[in-house]
Amino acid sequence: MTEEQRAQQEQRLNESWAKMPVESKSRLMRLHRALSEMPPDERKFVHDRIERFLNMSPAEREKLKQNRQKWEQMTPEERQKAREEFRKHRQEFEQQWRREHPSEDPAPNSANEFKTPSTPEVNGAPPPATLPAP
Repeated sequence: MTEEQRAQQEQRLNESWAKMPVESKSRLMRLHRALSEMPPDERKFVHDRIERFLNMSPAEREKLKQNRQKWEQMTPEERQKAREEFRKHRQEFEQQWRREHPSEDPAPNSANEFKTPSTPEVNGAPPPATLPAP
């Protein structure tokens, strides 16, 4: 990016910032501070998920919304069962993938990617890992 392009971008951002309500600015600053204070691996995890969401089609976003609503209506026991089923299916998928690709590393989006170093729980349980593949 040239200096001129950078200056134009900064001007557009400053104009957008000036139009934002104080509450939105405050929330963004809180989020920025929280992200800045996270360990790099956790920050990358959050950034990757945001990028993934931003790149979703409207249909994928609607499916995500429906999954979230379904998850919120589940009891803690149903959520636990769903997590266990997901892990079971993920392990089966990885085992099959390894049989079909014996000389390659594990498939992208392996089960380890879904584990965050310190995932805060919402309503007593983490959200379901049912995001559509990017």
